[in-house]
Amino acid sequence: MKKVLFATTALVASAGFASAEISISGFAEMGVTGGDYYGVGADDLQFHNDIGINVDMSGETDGGLTFGAHMELDDTNGAGAINGHWAADNESVFISGAFGTLTLGETDGAFDKRLKEVALAGGSIADDETIHAGYNGNSGLDGSQDNQILRYDYTFGDFGFSASLEQDSNGAGSDDIWGVGVSYNADMGGIGLGFGLGYQTNSINDVVGVSLAADFGNGFEAAVNYSDLDGVVVNGMPTDSHIGVGVAYSMDALTVAANWGEYDYVGAGSQDGYGLVVNYDLGGGATVVAGYGDGDYDASYSLGLSLSF
Repeated sequence: MKKVLFATTALVASAGFASAEISISGFAEMGVTGGDYYGVGADDLQFHNDIGINVDMSGETDGGLTFGAHMELDDTNGAGAINGHWAADNESVFISGAFGTLTLGETDGAFDKRLKEVALAGGSIADDETIHAGYNGNSGLDGSQDNQILRYDYTFGDFGFSASLEQDSNGAGSDDIWGVGVSYNADMGGIGLGFGLGYQTNSINDVVGVSLAADFGNGFEAAVNYSDLDGVVVNGMPTDSHIGVGVAYSMDALTVAANWGEYDYVGAGSQDGYGLVVNYDLGGGATVVAGYGDGDYDASYSLGLSLSF
């Protein structure tokens, strides 16, 4: 959902630049949340509010190269906190041309870029449907070093290719994270299909993942993904593999979505969970949202308004 507060375009007179644009969008949430997160949360119903601002900057050189940057500002109030401060997150910079697009910053690696997640609808105010014990957002090894990721993307027709590098945080280079990913979109009898394949590696782990998504054109969507995680630590445990399945149905202003996922741990059984979200669009950027997540060791729920500006 595009959340635009306002946008301005300014011509830059300095040599080599044609124009620049700064767009600011925002969101706000209000409602109630509750639940038990891995045994450390409280079941009591709590008031919840959140405000965020997204800043996107873009421009174009006289030679036709486009460039830009993205940054998210969010208040840091947690549950029970009255006053917080603003913090920047997901900062990234890009340059793009006929050669493709090069992005640097706190962004997705090639693995995550090309695989489809199984959360297929707008999120609840507490992200209940994506924080349960069985959910995997396809991040692979992203963020396990300094979280500064350099990614190259190139698209030709229905095919997409990405390659990424996240350097070892101590500069030694022994645990650099390399990633590649490919995607392909096709229309088969009116059903839109999306395929994704990704690979990431460091000196310890090799992660491979695949995803398949389908849009049936009648309001119904489905997705499935599978990852061989090669001992990557998830929820404090070395993990062998993960599988996730998601479905969503939209009719007029109503959207209902569900997902389920399961981790298989190395020599230690498995852990699964599921998430549900219901959205009702009131128009004008206001949506009533309800969410629920449940799994081994955790459960959460929320109800409120999501407001886009």
